[in-house]
Amino acid sequence: MLNRIPEPELMDDPLEAEVYSITDFSDVNQKFVEAFCENLPACDKLLMLDLGCGPGDITYRMHLCCEQHKIIGIDGSPSMLRFAQKQSSCRMLTWFLADAKMLPFCNRSVDVIFGNSLLHHLLDPKPLWKEMQRVLKPGGFIFLRDLFRPETEEKAKKIVELYAGNASDLLKQEYYRSLLSAFTPEEIQEQLVECGLENLTIKCITDRHVDIFGTVS
Repeated sequence: MLNRIPEPELMDDPLEAEVYSITDFSDVNQKFVEAFCENLPACDKLLMLDLGCGPGDITYRMHLCCEQHKIIGIDGSPSMLRFAQKQSSCRMLTWFLADAKMLPFCNRSVDVIFGNSLLHHLLDPKPLWKEMQRVLKPGGFIFLRDLFRPETEEKAKKIVELYAGNASDLLKQEYYRSLLSAFTPEEIQEQLVECGLENLTIKCITDRHVDIFGTVS
């Protein structure tokens, strides 16, 4: 099995942020929103956090699908948030600069947490899992999607060429590093057990993506 090679937690390089903001991720982002909505329990007027929102495309798409819920996009990168703030801001959609492992919210004050491609940026995700437990209300809902690490570097390179072969060199390099930095489903399961979240479901949905979702007690 390929050993994990962690990458920096923050993507605050202005050039990286710009590349991610202008690249067309509409298909995968919309699929994320649709999968989230399929699994979200029916409720009215929720407070929802998008952790690691990046340039905000998923956050904004979620707002369009869930206009009755208040959504806060959170990222630790000022460069990313500058692009996110260009998406939209209104009473039901706002943006906040914060570390996902130290959220500026009271205990048991949040209904839903979702996020795309956050886990693989963290050197140690356990503080994130603990923080989500702290701020979520009993019965709160988690939905995270991330990459999982291939078995070999060769498989990682093939995934990059298959799904990002026409992308810029910078984006392909970032994608490759992200694959090497991702956790395996087995490693994620170990994290959840250690943090008391073993009731969450872990599901590999593609040859490179894993969903982690469910309610917390």
